[in-house]
Amino acid sequence: MKQKLLAGEPAIGVSIMFPSPHIVDIVGRLGFDWVLIDCEHGSISIESVELIFMAAESAGVTPIARPSLNGFEAIGQLMDRGVMGVQVPHVNTADDARKAVQAVKYHPIGERGLAAGVRSASYGYD
Repeated sequence: MKQKLLAGEPAIGVSIMFPSPHIVDIVGRLGFDWVLIDCEHGSISIESVELIFMAAESAGVTPIARPSLNGFEAIGQLMDRGVMGVQVPHVNTADDARKAVQAVKYHPIGERGLAAGVRSASYGYD
């Protein structure tokens, strides 16, 4: 997806609101570039997110998540599970935007913590 965007090409995707790794696998096999996992409006819990992201990676589709709120804990949990991007809800002011950036960036830009034993860090083996 990133290569398409850098080349000025459109990246096409879909949004899902219910926890189904199978649907994400199908989305990838159909040739979509990204899938938005909506944790704000749908029934997707943090427990099912990691399996959905694993399916996305396996299917070659970029997983993007919409956290339940604009907060460090909600965004950080998604980042630790391997999300490649976030669509942060309720960003209405510059302070809201700074709060979202701080949740996804490591120090000195942000406040994201290092968690080597999680999927996004290859469980500390890469």
